[in-house]
Amino acid sequence: MTHSHGRILIVDSNAGAVDELREILSHDGYEVSSVSNPKDARVYFEQGSADLILTDLQPPHTDGLTFLTELRASFQDLPVVLMTANGSLRTAVEGLKAGAFDYLSKPFIIDEVRSVARRAVEHAQAFSGRPQGYDRSGKDEEESPFGNLVGSSASMVHVYKAIARVAQTDSTVLIQGESGTGKELIARAIHASGPRSDGPFVTVDGAALADSLLESELFGHERGSFTGAVSARKGLLEKAHSGTCFLDEVADLSPALQGKLLRAIQEKEIRRVGSNASTALNVRIIAASKLPLEPLVRAGTFREDLYYRMNVVTIEVPPLRDRSDDIPLLVRRFIHLYGSSKTTPVTDISSEAMELLRRYPWPGNVRELEHAIERAVALSPHAVICPEDLPPVVRSSLPQSLARAQGWVTLEDLERDHILRVLDSHQHDMGRAAVILGIHRKTLLRKLRHYGVTTGNAVS
Repeated sequence: MTHSHGRILIVDSNAGAVDELREILSHDGYEVSSVSNPKDARVYFEQGSADLILTDLQPPHTDGLTFLTELRASFQDLPVVLMTANGSLRTAVEGLKAGAFDYLSKPFIIDEVRSVARRAVEHAQAFSGRPQGYDRSGKDEEESPFGNLVGSSASMVHVYKAIARVAQTDSTVLIQGESGTGKELIARAIHASGPRSDGPFVTVDGAALADSLLESELFGHERGSFTGAVSARKGLLEKAHSGTCFLDEVADLSPALQGKLLRAIQEKEIRRVGSNASTALNVRIIAASKLPLEPLVRAGTFREDLYYRMNVVTIEVPPLRDRSDDIPLLVRRFIHLYGSSKTTPVTDISSEAMELLRRYPWPGNVRELEHAIERAVALSPHAVICPEDLPPVVRSSLPQSLARAQGWVTLEDLERDHILRVLDSHQHDMGRAAVILGIHRKTLLRKLRHYGVTTGNAVS
């Protein structure tokens, strides 16, 4: 083994979890002890010591965060790793802010347990003083939009931990993931839990505007700098002063804009279009891309120097098909969001419909799932969503025998599903969707009203 052996104490009343951890860690050469509750852990520390403590977040007779605080006060150089079967952003953030070294989600992933234990023990043996954690000061999570991120799968717990760690820094962050995975929600969560949370959060969509207009939107312009510039105007980077600027779809920026953005990040200043004067920039940059940037760098379409400036910290967002265990949580969130707006509220979903949702690969990810549930709520005549309320493309994930039992798909269903998929693919931009569908925008609005689909989030 390449790492030093160490002593590990497990605090957990679940004998199965303790046995699993003991087997993993003993195999790697650690000396492993266990107690069932914090009271016995205090007795243990009166008689001996440890290099690492693994504690359940909900131990008997207290809670893990209280126990963690006690440990931090008495043993500042002791790394503590929290464990829970209910992974969530709240527990990850609160635990790491309270000084936890790391966070493990049950059921355990063997490689993750080994990696966390190795890093924690090496830290304890190499350094004195408080392990890497976070000050408990900062905004209460109840006041932040963390609740918009849903999921307790292992891959989402990794995302939560990354958010909690990077939030307290001012590093540039690159978020990579497919369309509809929630990249902006992650950016907002980073902003809301960091020291810039009282400042503005400004979004720039690199794919939404023509290059000439995007430069003016991003950097601002002076009066008379181009036709239509009747007055001076701040750019979005200036408007994000003391806060965060979220650059969405940064891969779509032209080479010229990439160069200007690089200078702005490096020099921490910008120059408005038509101006020779520079303006100081105090902004945290969070960028996002649905396309992996490294292949674009190799192809010469994305600047290598800008890539390395943005790639200080990278968060990879998993597609929904890789975290299907989170689908029930998301579905119930969306039913709660949309179901109460009907005269006959929709409050639940049948097991058959849920199974269809779990089978479908969700190319549009969480955004597509949300629109599917919104549609189902609008169409369902009952309080429970049934398979026939789901979009045809989702129902087609049934086995053939069951699909035949459901009957043929109607032309109206096919048309409705196609329209909703076009809207999903173009961020609900009504104008672009109407052009692609070959119909007038008013016709599109009329059809959506007929389907019972709201257009409150649509782009005019």
